[in-house]
Order: sequence, then C-alpha cells, then structure tokens
Amino acid sequence: MNKWTDGEAKFVLHKIETIDEANLGYSYSIVGGAALPDSAEKITTDTKLSDGPNGGSLIKLSIKYHSKGDAPPNEDELKAGKAKSDALFKVIEAYLLANA
Repeated sequence: MNKWTDGEAKFVLHKIETIDEANLGYSYSIVGGAALPDSAEKITTDTKLSDGPNGGSLIKLSIKYHSKGDAPPNEDELKAGKAKSDALFKVIEAYLLANA
C-alpha cells in the first residue's frame, strides 16, 4: 500500500503468515514501513471468521506485538495503533452494511 503525503512516500510492508481456508482464518504481519514502530520487530494480526446469528458473520482479531530485544512496547504507540485499526474496521463495516 502506498500513500503520498506532502510529497513523501509512506508505505506498509505486510507478510502473509498463514492461510487456513478450512477454518476461515488467516494471519499476516506488518514487517516494515510507516506503521511499524522502531521498537517493534513485527506486529501480527490473526483473523478468524465464523457464522454469526441471522446469517451474518463474526470476526475475531488477535494482535500480537513482537518487540525488538527486551524493549517493552510503547503504550502510547499501542493505543494509537489500536485506535487506527478500530477506525478502519468501522469504515469497512459501515461500507459492507450499506452495500449488502
């Protein structure tokens, strides 16, 4: 994903970790780019879809922060990253509901 902001190229490098078609799950990591803090080796997101009530779907996300060395994660960076992820999820959910 490329994003141009004020003439500066910003990117996020993702790596697919696993795909589990039988159980509707997948895992990917952010391994480089603007979304990866200096203190992190990678940030892994595990996703699993399941049947929801009334024919809908449920999604379960688990995010793991892998620090470089013994450095603890920066709480402010974690909160900011979670807020961005939550906002993106809500935009996607609203789009899907509006176009179902």
